[in-house]
Amino acid sequence: MSTSAAKGRAGLAADAGAVIASSLTVRLAFLWFKGPRAFSMDLGAWLEAGWRMAEGKNPYLATGYFVWPPLWVQILYVLQRISAVTRVKHELVIVAFLMAVECALTVALLALLREVGVPRRASRALALAGIALNPVCVILVCQHGNFDVLVALLVLLAVAALLRHGRSGEDVDWIAACLWLGLAIALKSAPALLLPLLLSGARRLPARGRLLGGALAVGPAAYGIGALHVLRAGDVGIILRYRSIPGWFGATGWFHRLGHDEWMLPYSWAAQIAILACAIGLGVLAWRGRLDPRGIVAGAALLLAAVPGIGPGYGPQYFYWFWPLVLVAFALGGGWLRRAVVVFGAVAAVTYLFEYAVVGFLGAFLAMRFPRAMDAFFGPPPGSIPVFTLVGTPLWLAYLLLIAALAREAFGRVTEAGVRVEPLATRTA
Repeated sequence: MSTSAAKGRAGLAADAGAVIASSLTVRLAFLWFKGPRAFSMDLGAWLEAGWRMAEGKNPYLATGYFVWPPLWVQILYVLQRISAVTRVKHELVIVAFLMAVECALTVALLALLREVGVPRRASRALALAGIALNPVCVILVCQHGNFDVLVALLVLLAVAALLRHGRSGEDVDWIAACLWLGLAIALKSAPALLLPLLLSGARRLPARGRLLGGALAVGPAAYGIGALHVLRAGDVGIILRYRSIPGWFGATGWFHRLGHDEWMLPYSWAAQIAILACAIGLGVLAWRGRLDPRGIVAGAALLLAAVPGIGPGYGPQYFYWFWPLVLVAFALGGGWLRRAVVVFGAVAAVTYLFEYAVVGFLGAFLAMRFPRAMDAFFGPPPGSIPVFTLVGTPLWLAYLLLIAALAREAFGRVTEAGVRVEPLATRTA
C-alpha cells in the first residue's frame, strides 16, 4: 500500500470516528430524553412480530403489517433471538441495530464523497450536518424505528459501486452494484426504480457478466417473494401492489380534504407513469453513456425522492431512501441544487420535530415526556392522519422544489453520445 493511500485510509477512519462519536452522543441523549414509551406504530409492529415469531407463528399471516419481501422479517427474527438471549428489551435491540447500520452508512457516505473528489473537510462537515446532527435522521432511527436506513445504506453502496465502475471499468464493480441494489429491492420494492441506471457501462461487459448482474439485481427479491407464494406464507399480491398510504400528504392529502377522493386513483396512475417514464429516460441515457457521475447521483436521488414527493402514497420514513444521495448531489451540484437541498433539509427538520413531538402514532416524544404540559396546549396526542395535510404542506412544496432541482441536475448533465466522461478530479484538504 502506498503512503498516500495509507494516509487516505487513516484520514477516512479519523473522520468517520469523529462523526460517528457525535452521532452516537446525540442519539443516546435523544433516547434518554424521549423515554421508553415514545416510539412509532411501526416499531410497535416489529415488537408484535417478534412476539408472534417467538410463539412460532408466521408474522405475514398473524399480523397485517408486512407488505414487503421477507428479508426484514428474517432480520427481525435474528434481533428477537438476540433480545431473548441477552434479555435486553427488543425495541432497544432494534434501535441499536439501526444505529449500527447508520454508522456504516456514515462511513460509506464519507468514502464516496472522498472518492468523487470532495475535500476532506467538506466531506466531514456534510456527514456531520447531514446525518449525525440532523434531527430527521435522529428521529427516524431512534423513535420511528423503521428499516429505511438499511435501504439507504444498500442504495448508497450500489451507486458508489456503479460510479467506481465508471472510473475503473472493472466488471466486478458493476456486478457489486447489482448485488447491493438487489439486496435493497429485497427489503423494499422502491429501489427497483434504480434498475435502469445499471445500464450505465453495461454494454462494455460481456453477456455473461450482464446475465450475472441481472440475476443478482432481481434474484434476492424474486426468490423471497417466490418462497412466500409457493409456501402460501404471505399474500404476494399485496406485496406487489403496495404503494403506501394516500390521502394524508401532498396532492392526495389535499384531494381528501377537498372531498374528492375519487381523484386519487387517476392521480396515482399518472404519478406512477411519470416516475417510470423518468426512470426509463435515465436508463436510455445511461445505456448510451450520456450520464456523467453527477447525473447518475442526481438521477438516483430524483427517482427515490419522487416516490414520497409526488407518488401515490407517503411515509415519513421514506426520507432516508434518498437523503444520503442528496448529500452527495449537494457536494457535486450547482448553486440552485444546493439552495433547494438547504431549503428542503430545513423544512424537513422543523416538520419532523413537530410531528414526532405531538402526533400519537409517531411516538409523540414531547407528549410522553411532559404529558400534563402538552395536554394543556394540545390535548391528548393527535392520532388523526388528516393533520398531516396541513402540517406537511410546506414539506410537500419543499419536495417539489427538490425534485425539480434534482431533475435539472440529472438531465442537465447529459453528455454527447460516445464521449467518455472523465472522473471528477480528486482533491484533498
